[in-house]
Amino acid sequence: MKKILCVGHSAYDITYLLPDFPIENRKYRAQDRIMVSGGPAGNASYLLGKYGEQVSYITTLGNDVYGREILNDLNEVGVDTKNIIMKDEIVTPCSIIIANGSTGSRTIINYREEKKVEGVEFKYKTSPEIILFDGHELDLALKAIEKFPDAIKVLDAGTYKEGTRVLGTMVDYLVCSEDFARDYCGMEKIEEKDFEYVLEKLRELNKNTIIVTLGERGSIMKKDGKLQKFKAFKTKAVDTTGAGDIFHGAFVYGLSNNFSIEKNIEFASACASLSVEKLGGRNSIPEIEEVLERIKRG
Repeated sequence: MKKILCVGHSAYDITYLLPDFPIENRKYRAQDRIMVSGGPAGNASYLLGKYGEQVSYITTLGNDVYGREILNDLNEVGVDTKNIIMKDEIVTPCSIIIANGSTGSRTIINYREEKKVEGVEFKYKTSPEIILFDGHELDLALKAIEKFPDAIKVLDAGTYKEGTRVLGTMVDYLVCSEDFARDYCGMEKIEEKDFEYVLEKLRELNKNTIIVTLGERGSIMKKDGKLQKFKAFKTKAVDTTGAGDIFHGAFVYGLSNNFSIEKNIEFASACASLSVEKLGGRNSIPEIEEVLERIKRG
């Protein structure tokens, strides 16, 4: 087990389940609703705490009802929250999420105010050995890299934006979504014939380990110059909210426990496949025993 630090975005998620995606200018009654803390690095840190890892988290929160709820959730699973920045002048982001019951897809609407935070101190007795970033809170991320240069660095590159573009050049593991890869490569879609090109193109950004997650098509990477394809676990998706966050958290768990890269991707994929079978994000993080059972069943 290694000491882990997560740096990034927190939000409070309100998810509504609808039978289909809504049509403009109509009223709908949701089939279900879930209200839970979220955010990419926040969900990953929660998973790591739930799985017994020594994990701390840095983010910015408002001293408001959503911010306090997020803080309480993290403390419940043993996440070290002492370096979280909570201020009255910050408004904790809230995401409205529409889960499409017919496809399992999710649409997220979020508003956050990017404010520069001054005078940040990282108070740790021992340095983290692994740091996970999600591309948000870029100033905090860069300070963490400066303070802990020897840590293994992982980027959850969910979308192509300034933070993921900057941090993408600085990490040991660039674990990116299909959306990120498509936008970076300037493509409308990624087909199997494009896999080699996409991975080579991404090497312009990062020369280390690159993994592209492709949802129900699995994931791809190159090892020793050879393309490797990993199948996704079969699942019936109800809501894909948080699946990427959970994949990245599980991937960091594998790094902490010295999994091989192949075993690590398998573990993270199994974890994410279980999460999409429930409505909501953080609340859908499976028990570790469930993950191991899914891997065993294949």
